[in-house]
Amino acid sequence: MLKECLEVFDYILKKEGESLILHSYVPADGTYILIGRDGSQKAVMDVHMDKRTKKVDRSHPLFDQFCFYDYQSQLLSMNKPMDGKKIIHSNNYLSFFVKKDSIVSGKLTEALIDGYYTVLGDPVNQKYKKSKEAVKVYKLFEAEEGSVPKRQIEEKSLWIKEHIFSLEEIDLDKKDYLKIFFEADDKEYEREGKRYFLPNIYNSNDYNIEIENVVYGLPDNNLGMNAKKPFLSIKSRKYPAPYLLDSEQVILQKQFFDYLMNLVSAGFYHVYVNTDQKKITGCRTGEAPEKVESGYYLRLRKGKTEAEIPEQDNVSGYRQELEPPFDFQEFIKGRSEKYQAYYKRYYKRPDAGGLINEVFFSNFLSGNYMTDAGAVNITDGILKQNLLLARDAIFDWTYKGVDRGFGRLLEKISLSLIKGALLNGYQERAVWQLNLRLSFKEYFSQKEGKNVSEIISDLRKNMEKKVCSDTLIPLESDREYYYAVGQLTAYLFSLNKSKDKNQSLLNPFLNARTDEMIKKRLRQVYKRYNYRIPDYYKRVKNLLGMVEGYESDGKVDQEMIILGYVDNSMLYNKEDMENE
Repeated sequence: MLKECLEVFDYILKKEGESLILHSYVPADGTYILIGRDGSQKAVMDVHMDKRTKKVDRSHPLFDQFCFYDYQSQLLSMNKPMDGKKIIHSNNYLSFFVKKDSIVSGKLTEALIDGYYTVLGDPVNQKYKKSKEAVKVYKLFEAEEGSVPKRQIEEKSLWIKEHIFSLEEIDLDKKDYLKIFFEADDKEYEREGKRYFLPNIYNSNDYNIEIENVVYGLPDNNLGMNAKKPFLSIKSRKYPAPYLLDSEQVILQKQFFDYLMNLVSAGFYHVYVNTDQKKITGCRTGEAPEKVESGYYLRLRKGKTEAEIPEQDNVSGYRQELEPPFDFQEFIKGRSEKYQAYYKRYYKRPDAGGLINEVFFSNFLSGNYMTDAGAVNITDGILKQNLLLARDAIFDWTYKGVDRGFGRLLEKISLSLIKGALLNGYQERAVWQLNLRLSFKEYFSQKEGKNVSEIISDLRKNMEKKVCSDTLIPLESDREYYYAVGQLTAYLFSLNKSKDKNQSLLNPFLNARTDEMIKKRLRQVYKRYNYRIPDYYKRVKNLLGMVEGYESDGKVDQEMIILGYVDNSMLYNKEDMENE
């Protein structure tokens, strides 16, 4: 997977150059100072990311230049600093990064500054002497690019010690960075950045091997191979590293992960690598590319030092456009107008996914696609259980185009969520959810030639005819029977005139496993409220007679019970019920 992603990235990088990374680069919050070649302060820029929009103000005239300097001067990780005390966070003599509170607290001292520049001036003896492989990599670089310019290092060291503790108009009370850059040609920054990157870019130089004067090593991105993780070693090979890259390949991989870090820092947690069209698309939650014929999906999260890929998957034939479109239909009329705007046609998967998020999961789903199960903060146990059960399948359908098994899973969890809404007294929400459930049921059964709306319409007509009949007409199917059970249950509960109606009375009906249990419970409720039923209510008698006279041997149809329960009552229609 990574190899194919790198091929696409390399193709784009060769077309656009390093601007591909720098145009989306997000510098850390702080104050950025540019020192001119004459030693004077040339420019100051303050950077602050808006936490809500994930954006920074890029209007400063030297913003792009600061980004370039910053990118070349950053550490690969805090485990690979040039300052052993980890107070100074830059990697070369042309830059100087320090947290502002390190200046205020006194952690930054002249002695520490001297130590930092001593390492930069003699990296072989001061930094890499314990690792023969690191020295070998550095020596190969030095043979091509030259040794460290010690005079410049001394000049920069003197400037920092003279000015760092007396900078004017710099707010040191903020807990962010102070970054100082010395003006120089871009090639100098690239050279000095590479001087640091090459000996430090591998996971561990212990795994390096040299073949025909080319060093190959194990890259560090999302891989922590060390003594604590022996399971990553391939014991059957002479070299136990999973894979090895030369300096050119490892720099390319670093650039790719830098690019991913830019995306995730800007709030793009979902990345599609289109291997067919040689495109990489970053998306925020709720977004997706128009189409991906073949490629990969990468889910990102922001680690301490790099973008992490906790999940990846193949994507084949993804289309954002729904074919056919999805119709959210109002099978059951609700009493509230609150939900009316949602009943319409939806043309795109992310829009339909957003509907599932809002209707079934009360907007808790979209923010918890990537949350660890133990960290999902939802007090409603039924909602949380179904979210954890279904979130991967819903995400795959919405953002990867995986249809297989989705309809069946949605049927399962939606029924549970509707029952939960009813038991909590949210009947209007339950109607809304049931309409969405039935709409998806019709959507996925279209290929089978089934029409849910026609089935429900015919069911209502047949049941109304039987309920209003002058003679008792037997029920003909389990579907009619369980719909009748729901209608009768709703009617009997409506006779309860107490202010605090206990919704838990519904539980035995919604969770009954046999027809016998349902009839037993109906008789109990009937005995409790039958004194409120006038003797001349023929429709009630018809419904009672039909339910008592039908026996079901099959599985309890909870959907039909709920449909009958929340549907408009056939016992309370517009015709006058008196003296029937």
